[in-house]
Amino acid sequence: MALGFGFNKAKVLASAEKYVQQGKLQNAISEYEKVSKEDAKDLTVLNTIGDLYARLGQTDKATNYFRKVGDSYAHDGFTVKAIAMYKKLTKLNPGAVEAVQRLAEFYTQQGLYNDARQQYVAVADHWLKNNDQQAAAGIFNKMLELDPDNAAVQTKLADLYIKLGKKEDAKNIFFRASESLHMRGALDAADEALSKILHLDPTNTRALMKRAQISMDQGDGASASKFLAQIPELEKNADGLALLLRTNMMTGAA
Repeated sequence: MALGFGFNKAKVLASAEKYVQQGKLQNAISEYEKVSKEDAKDLTVLNTIGDLYARLGQTDKATNYFRKVGDSYAHDGFTVKAIAMYKKLTKLNPGAVEAVQRLAEFYTQQGLYNDARQQYVAVADHWLKNNDQQAAAGIFNKMLELDPDNAAVQTKLADLYIKLGKKEDAKNIFFRASESLHMRGALDAADEALSKILHLDPTNTRALMKRAQISMDQGDGASASKFLAQIPELEKNADGLALLLRTNMMTGAA
């Protein structure tokens, strides 16, 4: 097959394969790169170049070629093939954090949420170890897009928001976590999430109401009354007054 004036692809490929058989991998790469220059769409050749660089221990160059192949597959809609290539890439170079995140995104596109979550955890750990809390928060948000009621991820994200000075965001996330945990019957964990809100905002009405509700669920009307008493202007809060009535009935208060 001829490509361009005077270029014989088959002949160059044969030369490259001969060099591989002889163990002259750098020479083989040079031949394969001649082919890729003339026929940039030949993904098999690009993949082969990546494999040869990997055998030479030149991980960065191998990674670049594998990424080119994976991105080409993704661009053409072959997500499964893109996943296979990026799995190969990240196995060779686990530190290529952008590639790990890209793999997570491919898994998400295929509905493979557990696989996506595993990759996102690795990316988040990377950013946390490198003290990039903003980047880690972004990854936790992506994880919550997959699993909105994951209380553990919600709590981690909220803790990061506190460190980033985003107290309102932190309070909202802690409250979401408390609701998720409350619905699952994890009352102690829900109460812990609420205590973090109240540490930031001691008179937070939503947190105090929720804490009172949890105390009622635990059969502790006295604690529920205590939390309700801390709500500013409780007399103007219809839901709060209704809950207070229930606590009074539970405790026998007048």
